Amino acid sequence: MINENLIKEYWYDMIKIRSITGEEAKLAEYVADKLKGFGLEPKMSYYEGDEEKQSPSVYAVLDSGKPGPKLMFIGHIDTVKVANGWNTDPFTPTEDGDRTYGLGAMDMKGGLAAILATTKYYSENKDKFTGELVLAFVSDEENLSKGTYQLVNEGLSADMAIMAECRFDNMAIGFRGRYSIEVTVSGKAAHASHYPNVGENALISGSKLAIAIEELPTIIHPTLGGGTWVVRSIEGGVKNALIVPEKCELFIDRYTVPGETYEVCEKQILEAAEKLGLAGKVDVRLKPRKSAYMEPFALEESHVLVQTVKETFKEVTGNEIRIEFDKSVCDSNILANSLDIPTVTFGPSGGNMHGANEYGHIHQVLAATEIYIKTVSKLSK
Repeated sequence: MINENLIKEYWYDMIKIRSITGEEAKLAEYVADKLKGFGLEPKMSYYEGDEEKQSPSVYAVLDSGKPGPKLMFIGHIDTVKVANGWNTDPFTPTEDGDRTYGLGAMDMKGGLAAILATTKYYSENKDKFTGELVLAFVSDEENLSKGTYQLVNEGLSADMAIMAECRFDNMAIGFRGRYSIEVTVSGKAAHASHYPNVGENALISGSKLAIAIEELPTIIHPTLGGGTWVVRSIEGGVKNALIVPEKCELFIDRYTVPGETYEVCEKQILEAAEKLGLAGKVDVRLKPRKSAYMEPFALEESHVLVQTVKETFKEVTGNEIRIEFDKSVCDSNILANSLDIPTVTFGPSGGNMHGANEYGHIHQVLAATEIYIKTVSKLSK
């Protein structure tokens, strides 16, 4: 069913191609050429701001010619920058037992290789599946997910989706959401020598509010757990002038679960400010961004896609796969919320993600490919 040498060829070819976020064009061309070789008609997608067309996503559909489910396989083609401390050339796949070292070997060119191999298999065996396979190879995931958002704008759709991200011994079927919140606390400037009798120190008020924010309650979801508040930055004051700080800026990450909207979060902050005597002195706003914020979701474990992947994983590996609900966010949030596509996140993994000496496991890339192929077959019945 699977050609191990061909799968490794795809994987290693892609590791050799530099595709740091914003520089994905060469890898996109490689993927598009492979899809053309499978008889597909891939389309390049460019997000607003990519004027030099260096960060495309690639999209294609493999149609069986028969009625059936529309299953998407999706993964990102970009990597982070090269970290310091590599023992090997990050763009030269280096095998060491079951490990292959290289930038993107784990995150997530092994998953991309599994998608390509699955696509090739079914392009040659259209009689063995029904419906359509939607293939999406997206850019900018390590930044703002502009590649996926652009495909959403262009009409990306499916009945179900497998995000081939690097998590092999577990399958995520839910993710928390996330807001970036900016808070400005106002004080009253004065000459520093007259303080505290004159002036109101915004840094002190902001610090008190920061502590209160991190103690605010959150909803507890039965599978995703609770939301969280993280004050990531506090700034204000002038170092080279004797002035009592009149402004303090807080930057907050708010991880959410279903039922927690931005409006609820803003109200909580303002109520905390009022309790501290800061009513009318605090401005709260969602950090502006062109793309929508990622909202939380949780797929039912009984969903046919979850059960099919779970069953197939055991069939291929002999082990049970853990079902997890992730505390962070990823492009799966976009599919589940912006497009209402039931999405599971599962793919070959490894170690040292985003760091020096990143590696992927060879056996996992091969097994993931087999799992993907068998999952398509089972969903076609």
